Amino acid sequence: MKVRSLSALPVALLCLVPLAACHSGAATSASGCDGPGVSKNEVRVGLIYPDTGALARTFLPVRSGLNARLGAVNESGGVNGRQIHYTWSDDRGRPDSNAVVSRELVEKGQNFAAIEATAVSAGGAAYLAENNIPVVGIAAEPAWTQYRNMFTYQLAQNAAPVTDAVTTFGKYARAQGGTRALLVSDPAGLGISDGIARQMRGSLESAGISVLSAPADESPSDRQVADIVRLVNTNQVDVLTSPLTIASFARIVAAVRQSGARPKVILSDNQPPNAVLLQQYGPLLAGLTTYIIQPPDPGSPSAAAYTAAITRFAPELGDKQDALAEIGYILGDMVIRGLEAAGPCPTRQSFITGLRAVKNYTAGGLIPGVDFERDFGRVPVCYPFTAVNATGTGLTVVSPSFCGERITI
Repeated sequence: MKVRSLSALPVALLCLVPLAACHSGAATSASGCDGPGVSKNEVRVGLIYPDTGALARTFLPVRSGLNARLGAVNESGGVNGRQIHYTWSDDRGRPDSNAVVSRELVEKGQNFAAIEATAVSAGGAAYLAENNIPVVGIAAEPAWTQYRNMFTYQLAQNAAPVTDAVTTFGKYARAQGGTRALLVSDPAGLGISDGIARQMRGSLESAGISVLSAPADESPSDRQVADIVRLVNTNQVDVLTSPLTIASFARIVAAVRQSGARPKVILSDNQPPNAVLLQQYGPLLAGLTTYIIQPPDPGSPSAAAYTAAITRFAPELGDKQDALAEIGYILGDMVIRGLEAAGPCPTRQSFITGLRAVKNYTAGGLIPGVDFERDFGRVPVCYPFTAVNATGTGLTVVSPSFCGERITI
């Protein structure tokens, strides 16, 4: 276990970042609070993420975003006069390791709350719930629909029952002129890809779009890519979609484009392509659309706040548009919002109760509004659709909040 402490810096940029509004006024009244992870001047939280293992490179940028958000609020005086410091633990992307470090986070680290930036948070979820530990994180598993101490800004499709779907993606594809879809998934994978594929199929078919299927490994073979290209061309496919990782799907999209095919809709259930992928494939990825996270609008106050915080407190981040860094920033903001809701003398229960009551949470304008009570355990019906621009050099927002309806498939 290692410590990343975001110490208070000279308050030279007091209240520079709108999201990090001044919170130091209640410091005197809060001086006597000393619950787990809380002292007069500090709140300690634990971050769990895969620092080693197959998922390490994927989740590393989360720390940069978290450093940026907590660094900004600490520089502005903290929340009720308390700095927020975090300790990180490596779960190696394994449920059993997640269970171990979750227990250590509470019993050894005496942390107030947990941040789960991992795909295996179910490992320690029951223990954290039993001990009433507030948890914010990336909701990629059904545990996020079961335990009310757990908070997310967006429930992933694979976290919900496979019979639950939304019409949003079919409605979106139909609006772009889509009529025939090819759904590429990994049926031999961990089951995550298969569940998302079933929900995507239901959404597309709800809009009257016929759906073909094609298998592909997470690292697709040349033969699999060639078969996909053939299916697109021989069946006049105009909607190409997949829950594969963005790197794997980008390779497939580039091959389809190189064959001369021009699908009207290319939809990925993943983070947007990063700068490396855009540089590698360029215009071949034009139009590739994702809906997991929306890049900040360059002209908005939220973008100015995000950019200022990333530049100042996360200089190690090579790609300032990295979606996982933005997610880390949002998770840090959720911790801040929960502490604000908990009052000047926060307890774990007051954090949970207070944050659960928050409505229209937008992380300062970075995400569509979330009602933590109404939306608990439910897949969103509204998503921010973001596409690669025509030159393949960046991203553009197609719709900040495109909505459909819930259906059962």
